[in-house]
Amino acid sequence: MMKSSRRGTLTAALFLGASGLLAGGVQAQTLTSNSTGTHDGYYYSFWKDSGSASMTLHPGGRYSSQWTSNTNNWVGGKGWNPGGPRVVNYSGYYGVNNNQNSYLALYGWTRSPLIEYYVIESYGSYNPASCAGGVDYGSFQSDGATYNVRRCLRQNAPSIEGNNSTFYQYFSVRNPKKGFGNISGTITVANHFNYWASRGLNLGNHDYMVFATEGYQSQGSSDITISSGGGSNPPPGGGSKTIVVRARGTAGGENISLKVNNATIASWTLTTSMANYTATTSASGGSVVEFTNDGGNRDVQVDYLSVNGSVRQAEAQTYNTGVYQNGACGGGNGGSEWLHCNGAIGFGNL
Repeated sequence: MMKSSRRGTLTAALFLGASGLLAGGVQAQTLTSNSTGTHDGYYYSFWKDSGSASMTLHPGGRYSSQWTSNTNNWVGGKGWNPGGPRVVNYSGYYGVNNNQNSYLALYGWTRSPLIEYYVIESYGSYNPASCAGGVDYGSFQSDGATYNVRRCLRQNAPSIEGNNSTFYQYFSVRNPKKGFGNISGTITVANHFNYWASRGLNLGNHDYMVFATEGYQSQGSSDITISSGGGSNPPPGGGSKTIVVRARGTAGGENISLKVNNATIASWTLTTSMANYTATTSASGGSVVEFTNDGGNRDVQVDYLSVNGSVRQAEAQTYNTGVYQNGACGGGNGGSEWLHCNGAIGFGNL
């Protein structure tokens, strides 16, 4: 979170503090007390522990916020409940600078396990990738940038399950970070979920996910509009899909699995001949092909994954955590159809 002292973010036991909607049309609502709900088709969350921070809900996916230095910690934004592997577009104004402790981030929670996660697009004076006691889990490329991944532990902290919870936080921190002032971007959320899963950072059942502004002992403002759209969003309502993974092993006996939204759909044992392995699923979300029994001379070559006949070449994908590059397993950033070590190639959303 914002520093070791911060609230652990939340909407644990939130109370309504918004002006009401007028019948027959969407009104702007200004929130000054902790609140969650829906507004013009979007979920919203607003939390603060003290001070004068406020957030105004505008029509559609737009919200604005302002806070002063008498606010200890606050966070709020618009998004979805439940969250999931969407393509999130954002644009607007982020009114802080490098002297202010603030984030602009996709922010969400899961249950079973209880996880708090951030995809940090911009930040001020404090980089969350330096959280005390955290563990680094490498980096990957997505949406034109490198994201550094770190896990932190929160103990006896507020959460969506109560005020004295223990849980992990997952951070993907954009490098280079976005600037300040007028700002826009896209987050392919599945890429983050898939990379985290390939590193053993598993999520649970999705609760809310918002594109949030956060401030800690600082001052600033924001005016942000979000939307969800793009070629990687899951098809509405799911639907049965035929998935073909074309792959081979170098020694024979290599084990691979197809995972969708962190759940195993099918597993296969490879031979040394290139072959097609087929699964049918109605699951939607991020998809990966994972190699799980590296050892000896075992390596895996994945030619492609196809969805209902539409081919996605392995070497064209955004990340590969099993390729041996730059002197290390997972040392590359995609662009290879080889899995030399236990790891996964991400193939985007189904």
